[in-house]
Amino acid sequence: MRKLIPVLLLVCLAGWMSPNRAVADENSFETVFKDGFYGGLAGALVGGAALAFRDHPGDHLNYLSYGAAIGVFVGVTFGLVRISHALAELDDHQLVFHFPMPEFVSVPSGPTSHEVITSVDLLKIRF
Repeated sequence: MRKLIPVLLLVCLAGWMSPNRAVADENSFETVFKDGFYGGLAGALVGGAALAFRDHPGDHLNYLSYGAAIGVFVGVTFGLVRISHALAELDDHQLVFHFPMPEFVSVPSGPTSHEVITSVDLLKIRF
């Protein structure tokens, strides 16, 4: 058992030090899957925290599953909104509609003031 711990530490260290892929290389499915997974973990954590406010937490363990399910739905929705940037997208001669993601840009309009510009892409064409 004592020999197993250093080996596991070396494997973890080698995995941590390995070069990662660029963020732009991540595909849409991976983005949605990761957001859904992390949303489920966060939801289960919130559900577990809600157990602390009950008199008999053992009777309310379903809070963990409800929190995880809600977290997965919120995470997947966030991932879908994050990958779609335009209202309509033309890809391989197919028209696909998405929920548009607004972009906010802060531009200085004077020495002490800033102007916030909001834009939404309406059409994205890949060719």
